[in-house]
Amino acid sequence: MPRHRFTQADVAAMAGVSQSTVSFVLNGSAPSGVRISEETRNRVLEAIRITGYSANPVAQRLAGGRNQILGVFTYEKTFPRGDRDFYGGFLNGIEHAAERLGVDMLLFTSARVVDGRRRLTRDGWKRLGIADGCLLLGQQEDQGELQHLLDTNYPFVFIGKRTSKGHRLPYVGADYVEATARQVVRLIGLGHTRIGYVGPRSADQPTLDRIEGFTRAMREHGVPPRFVDMHDVETTAAEIVERRLTGVLVAPEHSPEELADALEERGLRIPEDVSLLLLGQPHHSRRGGRPWSGFVVPREEMGARALVLLSRIVDEEAGPQKPPRESLDEADLRQVLPCPDIEGASLSAVPAITPGRTHP
Repeated sequence: MPRHRFTQADVAAMAGVSQSTVSFVLNGSAPSGVRISEETRNRVLEAIRITGYSANPVAQRLAGGRNQILGVFTYEKTFPRGDRDFYGGFLNGIEHAAERLGVDMLLFTSARVVDGRRRLTRDGWKRLGIADGCLLLGQQEDQGELQHLLDTNYPFVFIGKRTSKGHRLPYVGADYVEATARQVVRLIGLGHTRIGYVGPRSADQPTLDRIEGFTRAMREHGVPPRFVDMHDVETTAAEIVERRLTGVLVAPEHSPEELADALEERGLRIPEDVSLLLLGQPHHSRRGGRPWSGFVVPREEMGARALVLLSRIVDEEAGPQKPPRESLDEADLRQVLPCPDIEGASLSAVPAITPGRTHP
């Protein structure tokens, strides 16, 4: 037999009060002029305990209330697959912040997939209504969907620096520009002048920021920037050797472990002959891999801060006056966190001339 689901009316009947009184007790407040005695409140709470009644979060939201549920939507698959775990750090930070804030998290996974990427269009919009607001993550976001969320004033925060019309999009991102520029300075400080950048030349924001930081720092030091397109690791390694690069910045989308293997197969030592600096955590890690030099992206802090910001936006827009989110400080709505350097063991001074390879 199916289990009977108790309703608010059942609770009211058991407590001997009106349904509106039950609603006031559940919400923790009553309209001006309405007084609920402690005895009545206790009767309602006891009836809730006995029936095991729980409010329908969707109904609460439709009634204008809040259900203390915040969503997480990712444009790519979320859980680790093989050696790839892109979202783990972000989700850990989100979970820790949710515990502190006392909210539940809802992971949206059933949105339709178009060209290998999830989309919020169609039924996805309806599902977002279950949550008071939502965190969005992913490298392949849909700008039209972000603009729609802004236009409809749905509370959300993107984890990762993003732009929008009028610069209204709230985000918590990483400072790839400054972090990448620092890696160039580290190499130049050790005597390197033949420095290359290995990575995609796509239009996603992290790539644009890394390339900006690399190009700016190279030009500021009077060194010509050199780019090595992403091929298979064998071709990439051959180009590094052919162009006599002694210092290489490697984007995390590439396979740094395999690239280092390919260079060593050509008789080059890491870092004695070629220094490799990693621009963030590798997307494909290797158990017992090399201790990379470079910088790390503060993923856990980004996730935690993004959830705190989302909670603030929800609170602002649910307040008595419902102030617009523009009332929050610019520095709060669009946060860029520093990326700490790591020493590692893949960076050393520019090599001396070695047999089989001529350096300028």
